[in-house]
Amino acid sequence: MPKPQPSKQLHALCHEHHIEMSLVEAFVESVRPQAHASAYACPQPDCGVHYAPQNGYFVLTNNGNAELDMTPRVSCPRDGQRMHLAEINPEKKAFRLWRCPQRDSTRTNEEDLLNEMA
Repeated sequence: MPKPQPSKQLHALCHEHHIEMSLVEAFVESVRPQAHASAYACPQPDCGVHYAPQNGYFVLTNNGNAELDMTPRVSCPRDGQRMHLAEINPEKKAFRLWRCPQRDSTRTNEEDLLNEMA
């Protein structure tokens, strides 16, 4: 997978720590065949949270396995891509703005709650 150019880099936030993630090369053991991939990683020590546009969020364990069970799975309504957390609002703790890596689409958890109630 080609490495994103600086002008096209995402500003993905770690869903655990709400800080901007950095672009890294990740070795993922559980992918067959085993692969290196460009991904965004949380800079917080001992945090294994990563994000890759093709897979969404995953937690890379110490042995190189990617865990998907406890990660957000927000999909773009326009193309189905896994969205990344782009913004939070400290004044509204529950607010989350998700952004599509390919399109100019955004989604909030507030919209999802309103749609579920309708």
